[in-house]
Amino acid sequence: MAIKVGLHMYSVREYMRVDPFEALEKCVKAGYRYFSLPLKAKTDEYGYLYGKTAPQWKEQAKKSGAVITGGYIRDISLENAGEYIDFYKSLEAEHLVIYIDYFPERKVLDEKCRLYNEIGKRCHEAGLKLCYENHYHEYQKYDDSFIFDLLMEQTDPNYFSVYLNVYWLMRGLVNPLDVLKKHGDRIAALVQEDYPLDQVDKFNMWHFDRYHPIAKNIQYESVLKGNEIENIHPVQCELFTEIGTGMLPLQPQIDIANEQKTIQYVFLKQDFTEMESEFDSVAVSAQNYHSVRGVEW
Repeated sequence: MAIKVGLHMYSVREYMRVDPFEALEKCVKAGYRYFSLPLKAKTDEYGYLYGKTAPQWKEQAKKSGAVITGGYIRDISLENAGEYIDFYKSLEAEHLVIYIDYFPERKVLDEKCRLYNEIGKRCHEAGLKLCYENHYHEYQKYDDSFIFDLLMEQTDPNYFSVYLNVYWLMRGLVNPLDVLKKHGDRIAALVQEDYPLDQVDKFNMWHFDRYHPIAKNIQYESVLKGNEIENIHPVQCELFTEIGTGMLPLQPQIDIANEQKTIQYVFLKQDFTEMESEFDSVAVSAQNYHSVRGVEW
């Protein structure tokens, strides 16, 4: 079975703040069927996502012809895990996704792996899979081992998987094909974004401080502590482009991913766009991605 193409609704997050259900309908009309949802809005109360309850989301998904596969978790803990598990279980979703985390010391990494296993077990019992979406700092090292590899070694494959974001791997100068070959059986989904060729001089995240002094704390030899990515996020708006219009290879990753039985989805994602609307952006990506082989919509 081919890998299913989905959209990460983070790509239309600005409009979701206005009308999340209309945003979902417009993305379905753009050609998408499978959706991963973004973080809760800061104003959301317990059991809500963008002001809507899980039963409301389920009803709207059915009405729109959409399949909600899961969504992001903010500040994961034993205390808040139950809310997310209950919410996405009621949607009959598959995944809860840790959208980012940091490991400033080896003991913190070890503690978080224990936490992931515990929450992952609770997810498993509810019919969900706990996943983690990488960026680039997971390929820094402790004791000659990559953080990413340690995460894989210290978590239970039954309880913890990966959303492999190939855009951020490559900007961290890591070949995603190598990661797919080594850890393919731990990957639940790919996340593909694209990078504009005319910004290639800013591609290397480990030298990003050449262009923005605010990134001076991002050094390969110094493990990220937790706020460096958030600090530079606003100055990277021009470093994303619609899928298929940039310089990142898409087909080779899908070819290798199709060799792994665990990889069910590829989610297209747009952190920022220069187009007139977010919907124009995701529509262009959908149109361009139809040239990729080995996927289904």
